[in-house]
Amino acid sequence: MKVILITSFKNLGTVGDLIEVKPGYARNFLFPQEIALPAIKKNIKYFENRKKVLEEKKIKKLKIANSRIKEIKKIKSIQIFSKSGDQGKLFGSINTRDISRKLNEMGVKVHKSELKLENGKLRSIGEYSVLFQPHQDVCISIKVIILSQEK
Repeated sequence: MKVILITSFKNLGTVGDLIEVKPGYARNFLFPQEIALPAIKKNIKYFENRKKVLEEKKIKKLKIANSRIKEIKKIKSIQIFSKSGDQGKLFGSINTRDISRKLNEMGVKVHKSELKLENGKLRSIGEYSVLFQPHQDVCISIKVIILSQEK
């Protein structure tokens, strides 16, 4: 069954792609989730008009993401204090929620879902690199330093 993607979807394609999928996948997942439309003349014509609006929205979102990246570049590093043992292991861990909270305290609005930890939660004292990805096309690395909290 041929369908037109109305949103970008991982492993399928980007907005506007005409793809071939199994009919059950289209009926049971793509159509109800509003990811795709059936590739009939009416929908193709409708989508051509809508595609321009979607492209403008995408460009606008990309500009906003780039301005947020510029804000993050101003911050050299983030220092987070946490309780730790003698050998540098933390009591608990530092995750994206903690890092986003610290960034928000510094005046940069960041959602935890925009941060990516390469090796999962941070569990020891040290210097780490965290990816900030406000848009699928742009990302930047942030230096996070975890220090021992005085007892």
